[in-house]
Amino acid sequence: MTAWVLDASAILRYTDKEPGYKRVRELFKQAAKGEAELLLSAVNWGEIVGALYKRVGMMRARTIAGSLAVLPIAIVPVDTAHAEAAAIFKCDFKVPYADAFAGALTLAHTSPQRRATLVTADFDFKAVPAGTIKIEFLPPKAVV
Repeated sequence: MTAWVLDASAILRYTDKEPGYKRVRELFKQAAKGEAELLLSAVNWGEIVGALYKRVGMMRARTIAGSLAVLPIAIVPVDTAHAEAAAIFKCDFKVPYADAFAGALTLAHTSPQRRATLVTADFDFKAVPAGTIKIEFLPPKAVV
């Protein structure tokens, strides 16, 4: 089964119906059919809830978060090993620490038999050398 790691930007593109949201929606459909595994770091889940809270307030953020929580996404808890892997990813590739959790999670789910793909709209990941992890970039937002 194909593994996909979603970062906060991918989920927020979905909730905001911004460029790339249809791709994320398609991944949700594949996961619901058992054709894909979707992973999200608990740190990135916190980023999503924080962004929603800031944008729409507590009540609406809770409603949206509740809707997201029923989607076929495995929220991966963070332990000491995950925090260390993210710290190393951050230092090696110069990405923000919260983003490094998505990168490190992708790396952890990549092996010779299986290659996870990070789905992101965050172009900070352009700093990660090709071949380190597989990354699918969602389209940039339209310039207004």
